Amino acid sequence: MSSNLPKSIVLAAFAASTLMVSVPASAADKPKRDPAKKLYMTKTCMACHGKNGRKAMLDYPNLAGQDEKYMVRQIEDIISGKRTGSPDATGNPRSEGMRGALVTAEGERRISKDEVKMISKWLAKQKPADLKPPKEPLDPASVEAGKKLYSKKCKACHGREGKKPLKGNPYVAGQKRAYIYTQMVDIRNKDRKGPKLAGMYGIVKKMSDDDFANLADYLSQVDRNAK
Repeated sequence: MSSNLPKSIVLAAFAASTLMVSVPASAADKPKRDPAKKLYMTKTCMACHGKNGRKAMLDYPNLAGQDEKYMVRQIEDIISGKRTGSPDATGNPRSEGMRGALVTAEGERRISKDEVKMISKWLAKQKPADLKPPKEPLDPASVEAGKKLYSKKCKACHGREGKKPLKGNPYVAGQKRAYIYTQMVDIRNKDRKGPKLAGMYGIVKKMSDDDFANLADYLSQVDRNAK
């Protein structure tokens, strides 16, 4: 069937359709970065906790796959100054560095409560960090002792193998050994303070450093990604 449109219009329409097919997608058509991930990367979180919360530096904890509500509470407690800790290698309380990144010298927040929630929700959805073998082999007897002690003292709140905590409690399976050990020592010695620690203090107050070492050896080798 012949067209009644002028030939010039038909040719123009054909050229336009060809151009639309051949021109590559513009930047606007490309998938945009998750705004929560952008916040994580720009609010200094990544500097210590690593890419996607899975490659934390030094003895900072990996946050990928951590409980959302727990992270929100801890960040807010650090910002408010409610969460403290023993001195780190710099001689400052362990939480002070994070607080300094999130609060100005004048006490003004650098991050809003909504941003804290966005980052925590995003981190909670990330795949937990892959399990890394220790630099030096762990004593099998220590790991076994930690497993038994965990089942007796910690399972009720943190769940089987540290993988199924009660809501609002942290996952401890596969967490860094040094971080696990330090936090338990700090809670026992009351260097780490904060809401909702009374229950844990009641459990760890009579534990020894060797007990903490055993627990840390065991938990640090539980793979959260194992099927």
